[in-house]
Amino acid sequence: MGRTRAGLLSALSSPATTTDLACALGVTPSAVSQHLKALRDSGLVARERSGRSVLYLTTPLGERLL
Repeated sequence: MGRTRAGLLSALSSPATTTDLACALGVTPSAVSQHLKALRDSGLVARERSGRSVLYLTTPLGERLL
């Protein structure tokens, strides 16, 4: 999975935006977006819209992996 993706999954203990995750992990928002896409494609992360923001959260499968 890799250190960055594992860190993202751990950081999603509560829903967060791409910008929030980038700040928390010290990486660029575009890097976070690329990693989140891979995590979404594998069913570990989901996204939902909240007003103008998109929040990412772990799926039940992602929680079991953690």
